[in-house]
Amino acid sequence: MAESGRTLSTAVHVLKALEFTAEHPKGVSVKALARALHVSLSSAYSLSNSLRVEGFLEVSAAGPGLYVLGPKVPVLYRSYVESSLQPERLEPFLEELRDRASARAYVALWKKGDLEIAEILGRRGGRELTDLSKGFRGAAHALALGKIYLAEVPEDGWPAYLQSPTFKRFSRFTLTSRNDLRHNLQAVRDRGLAFDREEFAEGGCCLAVPVRDPDGRLIAALGISVPTRRFQNQLPTLARVLRDVGLAASAEIGRLIGDATPEALGIGAPARGRTP
Repeated sequence: MAESGRTLSTAVHVLKALEFTAEHPKGVSVKALARALHVSLSSAYSLSNSLRVEGFLEVSAAGPGLYVLGPKVPVLYRSYVESSLQPERLEPFLEELRDRASARAYVALWKKGDLEIAEILGRRGGRELTDLSKGFRGAAHALALGKIYLAEVPEDGWPAYLQSPTFKRFSRFTLTSRNDLRHNLQAVRDRGLAFDREEFAEGGCCLAVPVRDPDGRLIAALGISVPTRRFQNQLPTLARVLRDVGLAASAEIGRLIGDATPEALGIGAPARGRTP
């Protein structure tokens, strides 16, 4: 129990050290850090050195005796932005997609090792994929939304239901073999667009595109569902609308995450004037 208390105390000191340093972007000295944390000078030296080694602090451009926040801090902040911007941040794009395509629109995320439907916006009279609801999981291989993720997730990271020799069948068009799915996913990678041709429900087809951050990491999947006849007759138009909205959503995420760059956060800025 005593050891647990020491660990918790160290964690608090780490967080307070980062908070204190963030309040002084021109740089802080180890002595100032020791005073702020109410710890000995030797403890402050050990703490600052550990944070520097791990990339959470770095030596200020003003001199070796001052520290500023390091490159690992914006990485954490970017992860925070990514986790908090969806699906709420994507709702305007979901609405645009629904209206421009005159179709039911979806946002899906990868959570706990499987595809999960995060949001659905329907249209009046829309009847496609009625079994899908917010929170739905368990059919990544049968949905265009799921194929967007499966095309990037290593096969050993696929859900447990895709680790068996054959996959669950949802319709007579479902891809139930690993080889067939692999072939299909290669086409998804090549065109940056996924299709579900009545693979989840007969009579309905889906299209999906990725939403990415500035580094190309997959953040979410956007998709629509339409009747099969409309899919066959209007595929180029539907694909163009979907790509347009997907690119706009990625650009918005890029803008938000761009605010988390070291420069935008004032991390690593040269120190000028007095410092603590």
